[in-house]
Amino acid sequence: MSEKKQPPKTPIRELGKYELIDRLSARFISSNEATLQGVGDDASVACFHEALTVSAQKMSLEGVDFDLSYFPLKFIGYKTAIHAMGQVMAMNAIPLQLLVSTGVSQRFFVEDMEELFMGVEAAARLYGADVTAIDIQSSYTGLSVAVTAVGEGNAGLLTRRCGARDTDLICLSGSVGGAYMGLQLLQREKRVFNGEAGKDRLPDLKGHEYILEQYLKPVLPVALLDNLRKDDIIPTSMCLLSNGLSHGVLSIAKASGTGAIVYVDKIPIARECFEYAQANGNDPSPLVAALNGGDDFQMLFTLPLTCYETLSKEYTLDIIGHICEAPAGCTLITPGGKSIPLESPGM
Repeated sequence: MSEKKQPPKTPIRELGKYELIDRLSARFISSNEATLQGVGDDASVACFHEALTVSAQKMSLEGVDFDLSYFPLKFIGYKTAIHAMGQVMAMNAIPLQLLVSTGVSQRFFVEDMEELFMGVEAAARLYGADVTAIDIQSSYTGLSVAVTAVGEGNAGLLTRRCGARDTDLICLSGSVGGAYMGLQLLQREKRVFNGEAGKDRLPDLKGHEYILEQYLKPVLPVALLDNLRKDDIIPTSMCLLSNGLSHGVLSIAKASGTGAIVYVDKIPIARECFEYAQANGNDPSPLVAALNGGDDFQMLFTLPLTCYETLSKEYTLDIIGHICEAPAGCTLITPGGKSIPLESPGM
């Protein structure tokens, strides 16, 4: 049985930049009361009344942040939007608007842009944000996607990285390391597809759905953050984990002028990470993936020690260590009690 032919794609030049923007904009209808003007005018307009305006931006570049040989366009749009919204959430604020800019070369078609923006739309709907601005420019260096997330925050709830204090608990919203393992899997299967791993091998992704989803389609811990706010539990510091657990801990400690102690056996690493590592010669090890892999999009935050009883009884999260005074530095404690300096590339 012959395969069904796909209809030819439409070159962007046939539609034109502004017609394409109008076509993409048609799928976005604003739903937030704060959005007074969405896509379709010179600028978007928002009214947050007495709230603070909190904004963050993420740019994703082809060849740096993603490889189009195994990263579908829909997930590029989704993940870039998730990253920007996650940074707003890390300030204990709520993202309400997304402003999207793309740079595209002639090898992309109208249908490709529709797929990319389907991902942005999925992320926006998942967390209740409006897409209020779209821009498209020509690019000579590959695909680029930039998303700015704008949200509202309450001055009394706003959380920065710099508020951690001695004895605070270091908390993690969920497991880490899975996204990096998913990336390693995709890179491995790309080598197989290209014939670099032996001509008799075929790409095989079966049984690895968890780590693939962690890398391609991460989910932000919005329910946990909502519950903390409802219970009037305000983190003393918080950051989004996009560059690995080590980077997050060191960032909070540096901004707060403190040290930190993290216990290896308290770090939540999913079973699937160990299974993948075991099948691939423990390269990378699950601990390395958790500490320095990145793209987990969990929240790392600190809370006063007085919150311990409430957290242990009413919340599903992981307490992985505690803040200490600055002279003690940032340390990783192994199950055997050995102290290892906590390090992160580039810090």
